[in-house]
Amino acid sequence: MSNMILNNKELKILTEFTSDYNSKRYGRAIAAELKMNQKTVSNILNMLERQNIIKFKREGKNKYYFLNKLNPSTKEMIKLVEINKRIVLFEKYKKLNSLFLEIEKRTNGIIIIFGSYANSTKNERSDLDVFIIGNISDIDDLETLYNIKINVVKSTKDKFKSNDLFLKEIMNNHILLKGVEEFIDLTW
Repeated sequence: MSNMILNNKELKILTEFTSDYNSKRYGRAIAAELKMNQKTVSNILNMLERQNIIKFKREGKNKYYFLNKLNPSTKEMIKLVEINKRIVLFEKYKKLNSLFLEIEKRTNGIIIIFGSYANSTKNERSDLDVFIIGNISDIDDLETLYNIKINVVKSTKDKFKSNDLFLKEIMNNHILLKGVEEFIDLTW
């Protein structure tokens, strides 16, 4: 495991497990979702299983894969996947990189991008949805400077652990801007 560097396909497959770290995923469903060859997905899932990053459970003829949360390396791999999601966000919205960095500076805690920027449905009227677990200082000047509406939703760690539908929606499609390790520890 220590000499494994994730390739693009492996990153995409492991990203499927970041919408819920407790989810079970069917290989064919992953292949369909990612528009990848089913055999390629199967080979990568088998390789990750041999490396003890994921496990599987048979239900009838089907194999359902899930993260091996007992292996400390799994958590480290998920950190890499979450960091990669942030890198992709920065590459996709290069003009907003300085905005993202400024929001980071003004926040003490975890910052999660959700909504249209996280699920790639952003249009010219989209606002930037930001979920904060912690504190953030005033950002009104950033809205003016970048000509973008920033929708900030604040919460606490205790509230985030609830079964609230809104929080599940955020978890389902999120990009961690700050606090990757803290977020994973909170939701693991």
